[in-house]
Amino acid sequence: MPEGVCIIGVGYEGFRPTITDVSTRELMFLAASKAYADASVDPRTDIDSFICCTEDFWEGWSITDEMVPDQVGGARRPVCTVPADGIIGMGHAVMHIRSGVADVVSVEAHSKVADVLDKRAVENLALDPVYHRQTGAGSDVLAGLEMSAFMRRSGVTRDDVSRIVKAEKARALSNGRASYGGTLELKEVSDAEPIAAPLLKYDKAEFAEAGTVVVFASERWAKKNKKDGVSVDGLAWRSSAPWFEGGDIMRPEYASEAFRSVMKQAGRRGADSFDLLEIDDTYSYKLLQHLSSVGVPKASAIKMVEEGRVNPSGGSLGTGHLIEATGSHRVLECALQLRGRAGGNQRGKPGTALALSWRGNPTATGAAIALSVGR
Repeated sequence: MPEGVCIIGVGYEGFRPTITDVSTRELMFLAASKAYADASVDPRTDIDSFICCTEDFWEGWSITDEMVPDQVGGARRPVCTVPADGIIGMGHAVMHIRSGVADVVSVEAHSKVADVLDKRAVENLALDPVYHRQTGAGSDVLAGLEMSAFMRRSGVTRDDVSRIVKAEKARALSNGRASYGGTLELKEVSDAEPIAAPLLKYDKAEFAEAGTVVVFASERWAKKNKKDGVSVDGLAWRSSAPWFEGGDIMRPEYASEAFRSVMKQAGRRGADSFDLLEIDDTYSYKLLQHLSSVGVPKASAIKMVEEGRVNPSGGSLGTGHLIEATGSHRVLECALQLRGRAGGNQRGKPGTALALSWRGNPTATGAAIALSVGR
């Protein structure tokens, strides 16, 4: 059996549309300090390796990893920079622990996206320079085209996606970490100004800023040191062909394959075996698409969102899009729920949770993680 892994501490700072009173590095430091206090660990003596999920283009300068160690307590210690979604960074932490490289690992991810002067230019750098970038069609145009095709093939209506937006905005009102909660009528959502038809204003998650740190440990170490933890029952990430290059538009393989691997690791049958799910909703229709990828049909999906079993946090539509920290935010919300510390949006006493992330257009990369307490 592989070494068991658990989350023993979480910390966060920010969760605002724009943070002007602290720098990126201060944001990282504050989140790390809270996570280490939560886990009751000393980063100088207890943590064996540090992982930071950061991409130079979202930071504004190159070799940004040189700025990481001091902020998270990793000076002159093993530090690994992963330019990817936060759950993928957590996958590296799990590998460090299961390989015997480390017993305790800190994973940091953040968004300070307001510092980026031209976000569309950064996103367009990910497009194929010969066939796609020259068209001027950015990530929102790609989303609009995919949304149109997905709605046509799946039977999802404008009213369906508007219900998703309405429910998540309302749910976010009770979440102290959410920046974009609100009370909207379906007509208000459906009549909003277009971004790239049929994609409308409220269908896209607006950017927000935050820093998150999650501390992982081997279950052996946690037991020895009498630390309570949230068990990691499965974690996987996958990349596949994007829809505009022949990928599956109904059930993207990056989501369905990552989910299938996690189910096998966790010994579970399907999404209905979890008490709650935090599923990517960078765009409103993507939530229904991703739920379809994990085997939840449209009718059940909308009901689960409206009842708060899916994205009780309000999702990215309600909380805000945190670029590379988006996956970390989903895990943070799951961990808080499982520990009974989610605040105003706490959903009873859940024992199991699933988080699924997507790195955004034009990529076709996603990650999933299954968590539980009281095994």
